[in-house]
Amino acid sequence: MPRWMIVVVVVAAAACGGSSSGSDGGGDATVYPFGCAGSAACTTDNVCCAMPAATTTFGCVATASCASADQITCDGPEGCGGDTPVCCGSEVLDGTGTFPTCGITSIGTTCKAASACPTHFAGACSDSSTVQLCHVKSDCTNAATNLCCTFTSDSASLTFCVDAATASLGHATCHD
Repeated sequence: MPRWMIVVVVVAAAACGGSSSGSDGGGDATVYPFGCAGSAACTTDNVCCAMPAATTTFGCVATASCASADQITCDGPEGCGGDTPVCCGSEVLDGTGTFPTCGITSIGTTCKAASACPTHFAGACSDSSTVQLCHVKSDCTNAATNLCCTFTSDSASLTFCVDAATASLGHATCHD
């Protein structure tokens, strides 16, 4: 399996899920507008946190308890704005293992400027991967990666901006 498909599977586990808004039913806390690892959305006093290990897990934890690089704070550009209009997903590898089966230092999403989120797929265990998350083609404003496509592996999926060759090689479903 290509390394970028592994990234898709891992980041997808964090970013996918149903959407919610308003109260979680347990008080006055509001929730993020996306689920954490396919589960319920985290309240905004917590964050969806990636916990990289031999088997990476995800869960809602106190924001201060989760390293910023492991926080899942957006699942598309609608959660971003101003000077940081894109939702940028990243995976940093730790240099261990044999590519494409590498150890992971961090996995997260955050709002960034488009210029700070160039699409890049790791090519070695000492590299990192970066993707711009999207929901529709108009979310993808970079001419080189102007397609919004969903990559699926087993039950996990992730939708991000890519070029036509990558979409074709990964058997992605692209959106208008």
